[in-house]
Amino acid sequence: MQLKQSKNENERYDSLMDGLRKVIAQEGIAGLYKGIESKLLQSVLTASLLFVSKEALFSYAVKFLLLLGARRSLAGSK
Repeated sequence: MQLKQSKNENERYDSLMDGLRKVIAQEGIAGLYKGIESKLLQSVLTASLLFVSKEALFSYAVKFLLLLGARRSLAGSK
C-alpha cells in the first residue's frame, strides 16, 4: 500500500489505519493482497535457483574431495 498523493481528500490516506479502512471498503480484503503474485513468483524462483546452485556446488565439492582423496592414497602407496 502506497501513500496516495491526491488533491481529493477522500482519496488520500491520512494514516495506516485510514488506508486499510479505505482499501477494504473500496476493494475488499482481496485488495490488501493485490500484487502479491509477482512477489511470490520472485521468491519461489529465487529459492529454486539457490537450491539448484547449492546442490550443484555440493556435488562438485564431493567429486573433487573424492578425487583428491584417491590421488593422495595413490601417492601414499608408492
